[in-house]
Amino acid sequence: MKTAKKLSLALATAAMAIAPAPAFAGWKRITTEATDVGKGAFVVTPQTEWSRWSRRPAKRGEIWTQDGFGLNMMHFIGQVGDGDTLFKDRKKKERPMPKVRGDMLVTDLAELFEASFSIEYDVTQFDVRAMEPSKLGGHDAIKMTYEFALPNDALTRVGEARLAKVDGQVYLVNFIAPELHYFDQSIEEVHVIMDTLQLK
Repeated sequence: MKTAKKLSLALATAAMAIAPAPAFAGWKRITTEATDVGKGAFVVTPQTEWSRWSRRPAKRGEIWTQDGFGLNMMHFIGQVGDGDTLFKDRKKKERPMPKVRGDMLVTDLAELFEASFSIEYDVTQFDVRAMEPSKLGGHDAIKMTYEFALPNDALTRVGEARLAKVDGQVYLVNFIAPELHYFDQSIEEVHVIMDTLQLK
């Protein structure tokens, strides 16, 4: 019984840990039909329904969730060109976002993502578990599996990101969830989405 209570408390804490939605935030249901994502940067056909937050992480970006941001979150960010940032540069006075450079190689994108993601979510620890070549929308990409920690949050959170550079523009799809239950629950569908989406 004590274990069940601890689990419930941990998951309740997780549900509030990342990006609490302000009162004005809107949501849109994403069905299993082909959907334009990130103002036309991607075409995505999910296998199950998701919810899309109205607040954009980037000019051509979206955030989806199934159970709430603390329990699972997927970023789609596309068409990020030379001199632009992956995420909106909301903290540029204190912690400016790194910018995409035209001479970046695919292998440089992992470092760009780690720095950008850590600033966006005030990450206190970021550890890469694995990095390997992959595909995103049929294009050469790098896949990074990682774990990270948030301030005042004891849960182990895991992420998987794929990044590609196509015609000088960077594309990112990133999924994060607590390692306990929620990551494994959705990662199979996330892989299908990453494998089958189209870049525009």
